[in-house]
Amino acid sequence: MLAEILYRKGFRVKYVGDFYTTTDSQIDVTLNGCGYDVPDAYIVSYPLVDDVRECKVQVRGCDVVVAHKFAHTFSKVCYDLGIPFMPNFVSFFLPDSVRFWEVEPPRISMDVVDYTLTCALQAGEIVRLFDGKEVTIAPRALVVEKGVVRELEMKQRFKRVDKL
Repeated sequence: MLAEILYRKGFRVKYVGDFYTTTDSQIDVTLNGCGYDVPDAYIVSYPLVDDVRECKVQVRGCDVVVAHKFAHTFSKVCYDLGIPFMPNFVSFFLPDSVRFWEVEPPRISMDVVDYTLTCALQAGEIVRLFDGKEVTIAPRALVVEKGVVRELEMKQRFKRVDKL
């Protein structure tokens, strides 16, 4: 759904996915190619892997990465490549900010309605980022629970000390 919203807003999207079913492609038109390029669309699909080198190849040149799976791998890749990263909740991890592995991520509801609302909020945040507007940046986060959006501050696992 996130890819579909962004596609309809005119963004070019690389979709990295792991498993497609006939039902998936009926629900989400961006998956019609069953893991391959979708004709007449700016959405390109790639197989999902949990390998840092392959992930770097897949996301190189991207302006932002949203990863609902293998978040730790993609967060490290994005940090290395200087790409803003968003996991399966609404919060950007910027290369010069709090890192994903430095916080305790919130528990996420996998309820269909909550997940759909989360994807819509993520698409909105990406559009806001590209428009130069204020976005939710870690350690702040937006989480959807039972259809209600709440803002929270993620706990940091340890204090970071940057060398000068």
